[in-house]
Amino acid sequence: MNGLVFHFLIIYFINSYFGYIGYWKNVDETSSFRIKRNTNKYAVSIILPCYNVSQYIERAIDSILIQDFKDYEIIIINDGSTDNLLQKCDDLGYTEKGYIKILSFKNQGLSQARNEGLKIAQGEYVYFFDPDDYINQGMLSKVYLKAKEGNYDAVHFGFQTIYEDQGGIHYDKAESPYVYQTNDEIIHNYLPRFLGITQDNINSFVDLNHLWNSKEFSGVWRFLYKRSVLIDNKILFPKGIKLIEDKLFNARFFCYAKTIALMDDVLYNYVIKEKGLLTSSLNNVKGLVEDKIIGIEQRAILRNLYLKEKNIDIFSYYIGTIVFSALELIMRLSDISFFSSRKELKRYMNMEDVRVGIKEIDVSHLPLKLRLPIVMLKYRLTYLLLGGMRVLKMMGLKVNI
Repeated sequence: MNGLVFHFLIIYFINSYFGYIGYWKNVDETSSFRIKRNTNKYAVSIILPCYNVSQYIERAIDSILIQDFKDYEIIIINDGSTDNLLQKCDDLGYTEKGYIKILSFKNQGLSQARNEGLKIAQGEYVYFFDPDDYINQGMLSKVYLKAKEGNYDAVHFGFQTIYEDQGGIHYDKAESPYVYQTNDEIIHNYLPRFLGITQDNINSFVDLNHLWNSKEFSGVWRFLYKRSVLIDNKILFPKGIKLIEDKLFNARFFCYAKTIALMDDVLYNYVIKEKGLLTSSLNNVKGLVEDKIIGIEQRAILRNLYLKEKNIDIFSYYIGTIVFSALELIMRLSDISFFSSRKELKRYMNMEDVRVGIKEIDVSHLPLKLRLPIVMLKYRLTYLLLGGMRVLKMMGLKVNI
């Protein structure tokens, strides 16, 4: 009995001292989410997941330190880096600053690194910041003041993309100022812009550029999130996802958010390097198939969440993504052996949501060059389409969809 009492006293001490207690598992195991709703010690918690980014960390942190807004904490999560990240942080004096916390874990990936940061965050709002990017002067004050203006659950702002290997060529992506005032408006008018290619996008098709530009880039670094909404609704980043973890996180957040404010300010610099993680992943065809399959599975989990919580079926919000992904895979798989490509393609095409999506999508508004291959998929002529792609490429013809 004394041992049991001692055990609980230890737990109570840890809980009181560090402000949280709990463990986090897969986002779908909601019963495992046990995190205390800390008293807000800071206005903003800035979370930087770091893996071998020692060459960029100074630029990222400096862009925070020069802000006129100072009510923040910086949480650096070292995700098993093999470079000199920790030494660099020490040399730069980060370890001596009380408002900068540095935690090290074995490599678990971007999503779990962000989750670890969220565990110990003590800010009223949370900001997820990629350490190879940087923010503009005045960003924190502008976004936080906007959030407080209406006590919004999130603030969404603009960014610019910088291509370092092309001499800094960039384009801006900003929003028209607007405030989504209800959860219903967020789900029906805002969520579809992020989740994928919708049936409405297909129905209003103009050209492929217009189609891609109609979708929002879902990077979490475009948002300031109210921490209480994340904690109260057990919102985490899904494990094991490489390409759409931000999209899935935002979609879960939108399920519960009541207000979101949009700003037209361009405040974030999204840096694309010559050979990034995304490029490497997309160049691996078999890895791409696996990523697409995981993406479908995660969207199905998300669909069930909305059915359970809101009685809303969001399948039409990404039905076009399912079908266009099939065409993309056929084009990419036509570059490898026919036997291997059939085997990989079969894995994707046999998924229930893929079969249903191909069957139900209305392609009557698409031009013939896009409508014809999708019709072939509807009639289960998948391998004929794959073979046709291979023949066209062997003839030296450029194939674009």
